[in-house]
Parts: sequence; structure tokens; C-alpha cells
Amino acid sequence: MEPAPLSLEAKRLLVLKTIIHDPAATDLRLSLFISAAKSFRYDSCLQPFPPDFITNNEKSIDQLCRVLETIPPVADLPAGLAALDEQTVGLLHWILCRQARPALRTVPKAQHDEVLAKCPCYAKYAQPSHIFEVVYRETNSSERAFQDHATEFRTRHAFHGSRLFNFHSILHYGLQQHLNKVSLFGEGIYLSAELQVSQMFSPNGSGWSRSTLGTHLACIALCEYVDNPNYVKSQEETQQLPGTGEGTTAHATPSSDGPSAIMSTSFTGNGSFPERYILVKNNELVQVRYLLLYGTTKETNNNNNNTATTAGPHGSTVDPLYALPVRPPSYQMRHPPSRFIQWIANNKGFVLIGGYVGLLLIVGFINSRNAHFVKEMLLQKLNHVYNAVLGYRGKD
Repeated sequence: MEPAPLSLEAKRLLVLKTIIHDPAATDLRLSLFISAAKSFRYDSCLQPFPPDFITNNEKSIDQLCRVLETIPPVADLPAGLAALDEQTVGLLHWILCRQARPALRTVPKAQHDEVLAKCPCYAKYAQPSHIFEVVYRETNSSERAFQDHATEFRTRHAFHGSRLFNFHSILHYGLQQHLNKVSLFGEGIYLSAELQVSQMFSPNGSGWSRSTLGTHLACIALCEYVDNPNYVKSQEETQQLPGTGEGTTAHATPSSDGPSAIMSTSFTGNGSFPERYILVKNNELVQVRYLLLYGTTKETNNNNNNTATTAGPHGSTVDPLYALPVRPPSYQMRHPPSRFIQWIANNKGFVLIGGYVGLLLIVGFINSRNAHFVKEMLLQKLNHVYNAVLGYRGKD
């Protein structure tokens, strides 16, 4: 038998408990959901999709986005829950309570170094502004399969970068090799032992405009993988590192040229697999353990009441809601951008395609007979003007 549906007040109470338990994790879950909903790839990225917004097997994405616009900031949600309508409360309950597994837990700032030390990096990298632990139940099917594999082989940690709108699906379904767009060295899940490398695959993406974590976020997964040589491909180095004794196997240290050296040396040579890269060809061997977040806020702040979360430890203040380091915005705009500018910023792909089509039309016109005729007429006119001016000067 299906459980009896909850009343509106029961849903409000459960949502309130979730927010109070970990407001920053609540903010992140909403930000990832909204980023996927606003993506042009929502049909594949917004998985799972709220069933209340599916009518006749069609996803009502416009209606969903309108409801999302009515959600206040997390800091105002506890006091504003009573004023939200039934549809909005139902959506919040579905996102925060019914889809609460795996759980997210905010990692205190003092423990960031401990988390990052799980995968030591040689290249310098930007410090994340927030870290969230991904907690699975022991009965979770993917966790059980992972632990079964881990009994036979050792586990390691590595990073995985992806666009922000992918992380709602990644959080619920894990990394899936068939969805990977990069296949330079075969199909599989690509990881890197260098955080700086994964950052290149995680550009800033538009998140939730009311998020205290940042309106634009970049997210990187710190994953644990089972080092089964039958399914895991990586390049082991036998160079000794400072501090390692004889017979100790370790990865070779990249040159002192910085992060760019990692990328240049990774794809050079005799087609060998890049150093500090890992290719896993079995989904069950990878579990996301942490989410590293880089947040920035690009909004008008005339009253200086808002703050912006950015990556880095210097010059930070404390956000009273999340008790995590927050920095002021990197820049302030005197006036908010016009709707036209906002539309261009949110539709860069269409603008590039339109520009490319326009360029093709211009090239086609230049090479046409009409363009040749216009050019000849223009040259004749210029020639007449030139002769007239020279003739007039000659008479003088």
C-alpha cells in the first residue's frame, strides 16, 4: 500500500526541519536543481524530474520555472513558508525531502585541508569556497556495489569536473560513462589526480539568483574509485619523490612550469595515457564523496547589504547564515544590465550561431554577382569624384 499523502502543514514542517538542519546544503541542493531546470539541456540534466509538473508525459518546464521564481532565499524561507502556496511548498518538499538521498553535509572550513589531502596535488589550485560531503545510506544499491568491489582492491581519490547543470543528475545517479562527452582514450569516466585539471572542465555556470553560495557556481566532484586494473586505466610512475624511501612507487612530479605543464605533458609523447589522469570503465567503481564549490555573485549591491561568495581565503567575512567565509563581490555594477544584455548572456549559443549564419550570408553576398556590380558602381563613382577634384585643382 502507498503511504497516505502528507498534508500541507506536514510538508511545511519537514521542509523547515531540513532547512534548519543544514541551510548551506539546502541552498546547494536548490541551486543545482534550478541550474538544471534553466539549462537548455533540461530534458536530460533535470533527472529526476518532479512528477507534479508532468502532464500527459510532457514536462511543463515553463510552469516549473515560474514556481521556482517564487522561492525566497534560504535565509527567508523559515519565516516565509507559511506565505507560500501549496504548489511551491510541494515542490520544495519534493526537492529537499523526497529527493534528500544521498544527503549533503556542509564540511566546516577547518576541515577543508583534510578533505583536499585525500588527493594530494602537485599543481597550484584555487581553494574552494565551500565543501559538501555526499553521504549515502548503507542500503544504497550503488554504495553496496562499490563496497563489494572495494573488498578486493584498494580505493583512491580523484577529481571530476563537469558543468554546473549536470550535478543535479550526478548527485542522484552518480557518474555514468555513457554520458561522458570526452573519449580521447576510450569510453569511460575520466578523473584526474590534479584539481587544477578538473577546474578546466568546470566553468562557472548560472545557478540560483537568490543563493547565498553565489549566483554563479563552479562545482567539482571529489570521487573515490576502486583501483581494479581490469577496469581502471592510469599511468603509474616509478620516479622517487622527495621524502619517499627506496622501493616506494609514486607519481612523477610535473615540471615547475606550473599547471600548464601538466596539460602539455599529458598529451605529448607516443600516444601514451596522460599522467595524473584516470579512466574508469565501470560505473560501479566510482562514488562521489565530496562536492567542491566555487561561488561568485554578480549582482547590483547599492545598499551594501549583500555579500558574494568567492574562492579563496583572503579578505573574507563571515556569512551569519552559513558561518562560512564569504568575500565581497569582485566588482560592482553602477546599473543593472539591460534585458537585452541579460538575454545575450543567457543565450550565448544562439548568439554565436546567429553570428556564424550572418557571416556566411555576408561572404555569400560578397562573392555574388550583385556584390560585384555594386563594387564596380562604387569604384566608378569614386573615380568620377577623384577626376573631378583633380580637374578642379588643375584649373586653379
